[in-house]
Amino acid sequence: MKIVYFGDEYSHTYAAALKIIEETGLKGCQTVGCETVFGALERVKRGDAELCVVPIENSFEGTVVATVDALAEFELQIGYELTMPIRQNLIAKRGVSLDDIKRVYSHPQALAQCGGNLKRLLPDAVAESVAYTSAGLELLNDESAAIARAPKKGQVVLAESIEDSNENSTRFVAVRADAQKERGNKASVQFSTENKPGALLKVLSELNARGLNMTKIESRPAKKKMGQYVFFVDFMFYGSGSELDSLIKTLAAQAEDMRFLGRYFKCGE
Repeated sequence: MKIVYFGDEYSHTYAAALKIIEETGLKGCQTVGCETVFGALERVKRGDAELCVVPIENSFEGTVVATVDALAEFELQIGYELTMPIRQNLIAKRGVSLDDIKRVYSHPQALAQCGGNLKRLLPDAVAESVAYTSAGLELLNDESAAIARAPKKGQVVLAESIEDSNENSTRFVAVRADAQKERGNKASVQFSTENKPGALLKVLSELNARGLNMTKIESRPAKKKMGQYVFFVDFMFYGSGSELDSLIKTLAAQAEDMRFLGRYFKCGE
């Protein structure tokens, strides 16, 4: 089995992929990094990989928009999820000190997660975004640093755990092409509604009527015209596959463009 993931072997997503592989018994898999979330998910859509591990939500910065948008576009299915504490380290070439640093590289999410401490440690340094967190490690020189999970050979950690919140964590998902409705304790759907009073409430009332705990709801632009949105909803589900099918049909009758995004396991519980 081939599993692709966002980033490289120094990224947090790689660490999440290894954890998911360990907990799900998928040992012996080939893991391959990818520079973009979109590209990683596209490889699953094309059939070049069976699973793809990508971040979908951070406790500090919220939803990873690239993941949510690509999931909707490719109509892929979430198979597993894992929430993992995120510790960001400030990394530089060996021999470089804080006083030398004029530029800091990392992914926009990581830069935002560490914004307060960066201002304290390096008030005059310029923050520069890169494609994925550990990509900045490739750009280091005598006047720069990077925020990443771990250093490469010849690099050192100048400051550990520089994230602004000790509760900083990221939710990762393992995505596949095929639907699975029989097993798992959580499910996700995407839909739109008519633009009229009570339309969204009608859909959500179906979850409430069944006593289902909705763990997240988020709206995203429908990318059609101003004022049109799609909604992403996560909810806990412990019923049978046929019961889930019935629920999806009922939700679809109350909504527009209903898409099932997967029933999946929460790893680490």
